[in-house]
Amino acid sequence: MKEPWERYMTDVLTGRIVTNQEIRHAVIRFFRMARDPRYIFREDKVHRAINFIALLTHFEGKHNGCKFHVEDWQAFALAGIFGFYFRDDQQHRVTTSVYIEIARKNGKTAFAAAICLLCLIADGEAGAEVYLAANSREQAKIAFKFIKGFCIKLDPKEQIIHRYRDSVTFAGIRGSLKVLAADSSKLDGPNPSMYLLDEYHAAKDTGMKDVLQSGQGMRENPLQIITTTAGFDKLSPCYEFRTTCTEILAGIKNDDRTFAMIYSLDPDDDWKDSRNWQKSNPNLGVTVRESYLASQVLEARNNPSEEVGIRTKNFNEWCDAAEVWIPEHYVLASVHDKRLIDFKGCDAWAGLDLSATSDLTSLALMVPTEEGVYYWLRYYLPETALKENRFRILYSEWHRQHALTITPGNVVDYDYILNDLKDLDKIVNIVGIGYDTWNATQFVINATDARMPMEPFSQSLGNFNRPTKEFERLILSGKAFIDNNIITRHCIRNVTMAKDHNGNTKPSKQHVEKKIDGVITMLEALGVWLNSPRFSPFI
Repeated sequence: MKEPWERYMTDVLTGRIVTNQEIRHAVIRFFRMARDPRYIFREDKVHRAINFIALLTHFEGKHNGCKFHVEDWQAFALAGIFGFYFRDDQQHRVTTSVYIEIARKNGKTAFAAAICLLCLIADGEAGAEVYLAANSREQAKIAFKFIKGFCIKLDPKEQIIHRYRDSVTFAGIRGSLKVLAADSSKLDGPNPSMYLLDEYHAAKDTGMKDVLQSGQGMRENPLQIITTTAGFDKLSPCYEFRTTCTEILAGIKNDDRTFAMIYSLDPDDDWKDSRNWQKSNPNLGVTVRESYLASQVLEARNNPSEEVGIRTKNFNEWCDAAEVWIPEHYVLASVHDKRLIDFKGCDAWAGLDLSATSDLTSLALMVPTEEGVYYWLRYYLPETALKENRFRILYSEWHRQHALTITPGNVVDYDYILNDLKDLDKIVNIVGIGYDTWNATQFVINATDARMPMEPFSQSLGNFNRPTKEFERLILSGKAFIDNNIITRHCIRNVTMAKDHNGNTKPSKQHVEKKIDGVITMLEALGVWLNSPRFSPFI
């Protein structure tokens, strides 16, 4: 009978398991190393790792109370990490660095936590020091939660495994496992035998990795394990390290000390095609259901702003920020030609984005009706910007098309904008005006004196999440109507979506020169209405 890692490699090469190019390269590389006369492959070490992890008991979810079943792909990972030793020095492992990239819900963190416990208890390292690190302490404690849960089942009376708030100790070899603070500058001389760096895609720099790696110099068998899902930033240190790993797997670079498993789609794959899903989800049918992935595809189709996040987290695609937020045909279909006077006396809400000095300022007015929400937008620019700004040709064209109002002087004329608001308030009843507090102090004082209902609107992702998703719903369902302004369409095209790990979204821009002011003010107006006692979800 084949060993589980051998079975996995056979299934990959025969196509029984659908995998991407990187996993096929990893298998071919494994076979190459197994034939390399410099190395020996020790099955006993791999069996020890598998058998130890199989002792662990799950403590939550549908697998609560069940023993940890090591899947074939996980056995392959353990074989690649713990199986290869130098022939002329059989106390030293070949693999010192591991990179595992995989979609969410594939048991990544539980598996990584199990390896951490293995390195603490059963790796033979006297005085083992295992560290859990991530971009935030909260993220690192997710892995620690698994470790603590495993330990409770493994040694409930704490005879040799002692559990503390942020650490675990193993009396057998005087070993310790600790959760690290996110700030690498606060680390005090770590000497890790092994460390886990989880969700590396969120790291802003290599500081934590560098500090921990530099502390491993005196260890017999140091081990660095990086686990992550894909991210949104291809300029991040994670993507740079990923690129190095793909080059190692492809044989472009030579580094047998690095073992990598990258579960992602191939470049030309359709992420919506269920035949490709196993490539980024090796635990498909075990911890992640096909029906769940199908629901995520449907969610992305219905809510375009969710697509990038779903492709990144559920299908492990590194997505460029140049994704379209709302397809152009929806935007064009939303254009209306109604006059504001047609809505005389109606309640209205506004959003205002004031520029600092000589740049674009946007004002959006929104009137909710039984048909949907109607928007009118105005844009302002100081006259000197038509001569000095590097976008003067574009601005001049917008002005020629009567889409842009030019105000006198070399800075934005806030009095001009306030007078416009007063005139609009004579036509409709402006109930609230959402604004960014930055750079708005004097304007707000003047507007409040003029009895304008100013309402500060936080620019945080959490605050923009609801109006962003509601705007998408309205425009996709044909219930958002926007006046015919070329600048507004320009702003919508420039939008990329900023996201956090709680699923909150907010319009952002990839480059500072890309204007999205009109989108921000439309969402501010919508957000103030959604928070208003007068909001009624009849649309």
